[in-house]
Amino acid sequence: MNTMKKSFVLLVAIVGGMLSNPAFAQSGGGKCYDENTHIINLGVGFGNSYYKFNNRTGYEFGRTPVFLLSYEQPLRNKVGPGYIGVGGLFAFQNAHERFNYDYYYNNGNHRYYNQNTWNDYVIAGRATYHWDGLIAEKAEVYGGALIGVRISSYKYTSNNPDPYYKNEVLSEGSVYPVFGAFIGARYYFVPNVAVYSEISSTVSFISAGFTFKF
Repeated sequence: MNTMKKSFVLLVAIVGGMLSNPAFAQSGGGKCYDENTHIINLGVGFGNSYYKFNNRTGYEFGRTPVFLLSYEQPLRNKVGPGYIGVGGLFAFQNAHERFNYDYYYNNGNHRYYNQNTWNDYVIAGRATYHWDGLIAEKAEVYGGALIGVRISSYKYTSNNPDPYYKNEVLSEGSVYPVFGAFIGARYYFVPNVAVYSEISSTVSFISAGFTFKF
C-alpha cells in the first residue's frame, strides 16, 4: 500500500470516529463553522517530497516535515447546503544531500564535503466547502482545492581544499505551478481550539495540527 492510500485510510478512520462521536448528534448548541468563523491552521505534513534520495555509500541526506500555515474565512452567504471558505496557505520544506570525502594531504588525514540543499516555499489560495450535514457543534468534515506556486531554491556548497579547485557556492531558483484537492476533518476539544487532519494530492499527502478560531 503506497503512502497516499495509507493516508486516505488513516483519514477515513479519523472521519469515521468523528461521525460516530456524540459531538455529531444534534445538541442544539450550534455549529462549529458558520458565517462568522475565521480560522488559522498550524500544522506539519508528511508523505510527500519533491526530492527522492537513494541510499548510496558515503552520502547523508534528509528532509524536514512540511510546515504549514493557512487562514480561512467564509463567504457571507451560503452556497447551496453549506458555506464556501476562502483563504490562503503558506508551506515550507527543506531537503539536503551531502557527501563527505576523506583524503590525505600535507601529511594528514582530512575531510571535506559537497552538499546540495533545496528550500521549497508554497504560496497558494485555498477554497473549502463546508456542508451543513457534516458540521456539528464540536466537529466537522470538509473538502476543497488549492492553486498557487512553489518557489524552489537550490544551493550547492563545497569546502574542497585543493588549491586548484576553488571553494564553490552555486545558487539558483525556479517557480512551478501548484494545484490540487484535499479533504479534512477537525475536532474542537475547547471552544476555539481544534485538532485537524487533512489528506491532499499536493504539498503533503497527510498533515495534522491545530486550528484556532476567532
